[in-house]
Amino acid sequence: MMRESLFTRATSSARVRFTRNVKFNAFRSHLSEPMVSFTFDDVPRSAFHEGGRILREMGWTGSYYVAGSFCGRRVEGIDYMDRDDLIQADQEGHEIGCHTYSHLRLPIASSSAIRDDLKRNEDFMREVLPQHKSSSFAYPFGDLDIRSKALLARKFPICRGIWEGVNQARIDFAQLKSVGLERRSFDERAIEFWLDRTIACNGWLIFFTHDISDDPSPYGCFTDAFAKLAENVARRGLRVLPVKNVAGLAAAPRDTIQ
Repeated sequence: MMRESLFTRATSSARVRFTRNVKFNAFRSHLSEPMVSFTFDDVPRSAFHEGGRILREMGWTGSYYVAGSFCGRRVEGIDYMDRDDLIQADQEGHEIGCHTYSHLRLPIASSSAIRDDLKRNEDFMREVLPQHKSSSFAYPFGDLDIRSKALLARKFPICRGIWEGVNQARIDFAQLKSVGLERRSFDERAIEFWLDRTIACNGWLIFFTHDISDDPSPYGCFTDAFAKLAENVARRGLRVLPVKNVAGLAAAPRDTIQ
């Protein structure tokens, strides 16, 4: 049993490294200044009503990755954005991205199941926002393999993962790096490090989280911590834009992303 467990972990680790190192949509960054994006996965209502409020007070907008099956539901004690929330978020200029419909674990889903699920989320979003078209995607659970990465890279020009780091130099738009703001691993010193590094390398730092509240889930962020981070970013004079907007700047002038 121990040998099997070690083998499974080793195989998984090798898959992760291999997938990360194969770049499908990679371009040299054309950013003229360091940039920051705030992203929210799934999306809990608090991510919009609390996280969105804090961004709005700063004059910023963020990226919300929607899994349509969660819309208007309460799951494991968390309320998720309803249709009116999505409409308001779109009207306020936030990016609405795709997170699959059923929050699929991609490596264990067939390619046809992934395509069907993406189509279902696309149909859902078109019903709520008739003129909307998602140009970016976030991998559910941050879990992917080379097959699903290739499939998603063909569908979306921008895909965000959860591999920690700053996007700089030659950026892999099929698996953008990001830094988590999750309660279970939140570390102010690490965040300071990533902000310093972003400025030093003229890079692009993407933060991700889920719910925002005074008592968040293990995958969410404390309201005070999120507000403090926003103030820190503003104090440093960093420009904040949704993922698709920064991607367009980073890929320009050769490969402008709509």
